[in-house]
Amino acid sequence: MRKPKNRKSWTVVIRKSTAEYVAICLELNLAARGYDIPDVQKNLQNAISDYLEFVEDEPETQVQPIPTNELIEFLKDTQPTFLRPRKPMPGMLPLEVNEVPLYV
Repeated sequence: MRKPKNRKSWTVVIRKSTAEYVAICLELNLAARGYDIPDVQKNLQNAISDYLEFVEDEPETQVQPIPTNELIEFLKDTQPTFLRPRKPMPGMLPLEVNEVPLYV
């Protein structure tokens, strides 16, 4: 399926945070959030559309991509909980294996 000639493609990163999905457009430095991926995509499309209309009306606005340090912060802030370092539980060493009897 071809896209219309007057439409432009944007690079978007979508990440799952603790309670919601967060998306950022790298070229325009815009972000949006939503409860699921289709919701965050729709919200970011609306944000991009509104921003481009604003830029068209205000030509002195400088459109700049997201700075590298802000992108790194975005990726760290929305890092999935299963990838975050865990704090050791009291009384257990980080790599200690504890057997627990299981009765069925």
